[in-house]
Amino acid sequence: MVDKDEMKEKMGDIKSSVSDKKDDVSNSINQMKEDTQDKTDEMKEKMGNIKSSVSDKKDDVNDSINQMKEDAQNQSDDIQEEVGKKRTQAEKLLNDIMNAIKVKQVEVGKTLSDYTTALQKPAADIMETNDSIIIKIDLPAVKKENIELGIAGESIDIIAKFEEESEDEDINYIQKERSYGETKRTIKLPSEIKVKEASAKFQDSVLTIKLPKIEKEVHKIDIN
Repeated sequence: MVDKDEMKEKMGDIKSSVSDKKDDVSNSINQMKEDTQDKTDEMKEKMGNIKSSVSDKKDDVNDSINQMKEDAQNQSDDIQEEVGKKRTQAEKLLNDIMNAIKVKQVEVGKTLSDYTTALQKPAADIMETNDSIIIKIDLPAVKKENIELGIAGESIDIIAKFEEESEDEDINYIQKERSYGETKRTIKLPSEIKVKEASAKFQDSVLTIKLPKIEKEVHKIDIN
């Protein structure tokens, strides 16, 4: 038979061993809980750092975007300013061109006027009396047979031919202003004339044309 005391002692040893194991397990669980809490705190800290880093990156991105917008606005302002300068330069250039054209038009107008005046040569005097119109024209160095007159309606045409002098091969003209060749002058008449009674005389290089005017009929009106 087993001794009771021995059994009690064994049971006490077993209980003591179980209690020790229980304490070891409890300590292990507590250590695991503590380690888990540390890991959780570490993970939270890392997550906080990540969030903070992401927030900083977001701020950096926003700052970059704002800077890009500001740069784009500045570039747009610069472009508009440059466009304004180019427009001003173009308008100034256009004004200069228009002014130059106006000056040239005036010069061309004067040249045409001078040319027209030159074409109206030879010079003429036109006189009017009660019964006739008298025209005197200087035609130096022109022969009578080289003069033609024509009356049409309210104007008279004078055509004269200036014979060109034969040029010596040894002569070099410095200036040449005398007219040569055929010239025509049309003069408008201030009154109706009697065409069939018109007359002309050429003497001392002066052509004198006399044009009798048509007398205006005056009709008397009886007053009742």
